[in-house]
Amino acid sequence: MSSRKILVLTGLVLLLFAFIVFFERKMPTTSEAAQKKELLWDLPVDQVETLRLEHSGSPAVELKRTGPAAWRLVHPESYPADATASADVAAQLARPHRAGSESAEARPEDYGLAAPTTKATIVWKDPKSAGKSQSRTIEFGVDIPGTDAVAARASGSPHVFFLSSAVAAAARKSGADLRSKDVFGGSGPEVAKIDIERGRGRVALARKSGAWWLNQPVVDLADGDFSQRFADELTNLKALEFVGSGERQNLEALGLAPPLYRVTLADAKTATSVDFGATRSDGNTVYARRETQVFLVPSSIVEDLSREAVVFREPRLVRFDRATLSAIEASFGPERYSFSKKDAGWISGTKTVPAAAADDLMTALLDLKSRSFIDETAAAAFASRTPDATLTAKLGAANAWTIRLFTTRADTEALVSSRPGAFALAGDAVGRLREAFKKAASGK
Repeated sequence: MSSRKILVLTGLVLLLFAFIVFFERKMPTTSEAAQKKELLWDLPVDQVETLRLEHSGSPAVELKRTGPAAWRLVHPESYPADATASADVAAQLARPHRAGSESAEARPEDYGLAAPTTKATIVWKDPKSAGKSQSRTIEFGVDIPGTDAVAARASGSPHVFFLSSAVAAAARKSGADLRSKDVFGGSGPEVAKIDIERGRGRVALARKSGAWWLNQPVVDLADGDFSQRFADELTNLKALEFVGSGERQNLEALGLAPPLYRVTLADAKTATSVDFGATRSDGNTVYARRETQVFLVPSSIVEDLSREAVVFREPRLVRFDRATLSAIEASFGPERYSFSKKDAGWISGTKTVPAAAADDLMTALLDLKSRSFIDETAAAAFASRTPDATLTAKLGAANAWTIRLFTTRADTEALVSSRPGAFALAGDAVGRLREAFKKAASGK
């Protein structure tokens, strides 16, 4: 083969390679092309801003996107929208699937399009034109008997086409269909504050550095397990039934003016308040209100809302994350113990402490649990006494828990830094802790 032919063939190979790289790899596959053909149009779903659904004889429904996965009803009443249902409407209208082909001979009046009962308008940001929005409107006619199709046309166009019934079903949704049934929404792990107002009383919880604290009516460590379950319960709470506009006019009769309880849930960005009122005659549900809407929720929620503040207090003397603990110190009369974290392990003086022994010692501290709380007045009597044991758990350079234990008859009382009052512990807690520290120091 001559060198000229080799050069020509080489050039053809390079041209073919360039075509594949720059053109063919960007061309749709056979399945993609078929799918495109099935769509009336293909708009960027993530750029949809608003949706307007008009139904003959009913108020228009308007939805507005408020976040990447959040929607809000702005008409006929302003209220949070169901995110899943709203996203489905947006997806159906942004990518409406055809059902059959257009008919040039089809007359709009023969398919219920002379006076369409449903119109759907989608508004989206044009990614090619910064700051500009575009819109399209579909008018829906009759369902085609025996098929999964509905007659439709683009607003202002005489041409009739046929779309999947799923598109029409999305466009025909009412405001009631799109209202969010989440009473608060969000997720339990994201909750930062819980505030319960009930008459003249108030219970306030806040998450600080990963731990729950009670801020009202006293400042104290909150029961972390109970507080987190409560946060999960509130974020998972659903409206069972929405009350009609007529019934919700008399809020006083529903126990909502004033409410029996007002609960505010807050995360890092937003706060949501919901009022809870009287129990319905069925005994299983209570009335609740968020913004303009009144609905019914399971009456079981009232059990936790009505709990006394003492239930929210942490019965364990201290709570800490084992990974953040940097040192543990203790004194039992003349006996002194000191453990500190070094690298990935623990030491006592120059002696290495086995990981299991250090873990057992932390467990002994975390297992200190009161059987009852002692008020500030009674606790003041311990301030002048010499403790039988003093324990300190250091968390970094600035934070620490200090526990002072006092033996009284067969039981033990404790004072804990940063916590009000005192705590009554069952049995000889001092003796149990002394043995735990001895065991850890011996490395057993």
